[in-house]
Amino acid sequence: MMLELPNTADNIALIQEFLDETRKRISDGVEITFTRKANLELQDLALDFEIEIEDIEKAIENLTPENYYRGIDPSGSGDFEVCAFCTKIGKSNVEIYLKYGLEVNGLQILLFSNHLPNHPMAQPFKN
Repeated sequence: MMLELPNTADNIALIQEFLDETRKRISDGVEITFTRKANLELQDLALDFEIEIEDIEKAIENLTPENYYRGIDPSGSGDFEVCAFCTKIGKSNVEIYLKYGLEVNGLQILLFSNHLPNHPMAQPFKN
């Protein structure tokens, strides 16, 4: 179960750090690895909305704390920092649920989930 962090300056900074680290890894040439589940979901998005891997990567690079939905364990005790976001993607500007993790002691960026939301998604840091 992923916790929703409350809207505080410290938590917004925590999300921003996560996003900055993501961008740094991508600019350093680290590729996003899709889990089997995320790969299957991407196939559905490709069929229904012509969304491709590049669209997902672009969406990840353009995330802001306002896109935050849930995640990040402030204790930092896991192998991955995992966070979920709600963002619009592709030519059709469709809203998707996007969940990925950053390996704590490594460089991997692992995408767990990218699909249409199953229910409306609250975005606690959105004005």
